[in-house]
Amino acid sequence: MNNYELKRMGSIQKTRIIKIVILTLCSLGTLCLIVLLVGVYLTSAPSSSKEIVNFEVPIGSSSQTIAQQLAKQKLIRSEYAFRIVVRHRGSDRHLHAGTYALRRNMNLWQIVDEFEKGQVTLISWTVPEGLTAVAIAELWETAGLGTAESFRAASELPRLLKQYGLEDKTVEGYLFPNTYKFAKGITVEQAVEIMLEEFQQQWTEAFDKEARSLGLTRHEIVTLASVIEKEAQVKSERPRIAGVFHNRLKRKWRLQADPTVLYALGNPNRLLTRADLSVDSPYNTYKHKGLPPGPIANPGIDSIIAALRPEKTDYFYFVAIGEGKHHFSKTLSEHNRMIRKIRRASRER
Repeated sequence: MNNYELKRMGSIQKTRIIKIVILTLCSLGTLCLIVLLVGVYLTSAPSSSKEIVNFEVPIGSSSQTIAQQLAKQKLIRSEYAFRIVVRHRGSDRHLHAGTYALRRNMNLWQIVDEFEKGQVTLISWTVPEGLTAVAIAELWETAGLGTAESFRAASELPRLLKQYGLEDKTVEGYLFPNTYKFAKGITVEQAVEIMLEEFQQQWTEAFDKEARSLGLTRHEIVTLASVIEKEAQVKSERPRIAGVFHNRLKRKWRLQADPTVLYALGNPNRLLTRADLSVDSPYNTYKHKGLPPGPIANPGIDSIIAALRPEKTDYFYFVAIGEGKHHFSKTLSEHNRMIRKIRRASRER
């Protein structure tokens, strides 16, 4: 075979190789295009509808479980595509629990973004001033957030008591009344901790100094504030009621506060009787001098401030006169006269 023929054969071979390479590249390009189109399709929104779907991610859910539920509710086209995306982004272990408001026209990437950011639907829960821990537990159950029993158990957790430096066997007095925004699925322990954190935020270092200047501890101030909270219905009277209690404490008198007796009795929904005032309990301030051993409710900031900054007054007694107001007296004889006057007016109605 001469040189010409060898060159010709080499040229033909090169042409074949080039054709094979071009065909291979075209095939690979076509395959990549197909994969890309499939990927775009699988990650695209399954619907053009703007309908909102409340999608719940329970605590501890795996990416596989979430993907299955998304596919079941037709919010994504492929559960496998979802799992590949979250694994690729490294977010399969960082999908926040809660209830999400997802639109049907959201693509898979947007849904994963929502889960990663934790853009959950929040539930508003309002705790009024002056409720006991037991009453707050019932409020928790009424709101559909969990059982009252689970809340009571969380309020007695030794870990939380130690963590927040609480002296009692429960968090009574330190569940700060407020309106809270919780993600659906929040645990009861987390909720209790959030309320305790709110108390920590409200109780400032200045309050510690003010308490020390009165010769009282934080726990004693909160205990007194809880009694004030239960006695006062009119905000303007709180400092004066606080002044009466401070005056009685200084003289080592009994506080003789009805709400403490009610607390000792389990807060029955009735008026106190004379027999009730003899109940054998350290919370009965008709029998025992000084403050009760702990708070009898969870006071708001106004009652806490009143306990810290009582009105300077000569009053030692007060009695309810209606519409949430009280008559204040300096002497027992004046106080008793007012009580008789109130009783006469009541009988004449």
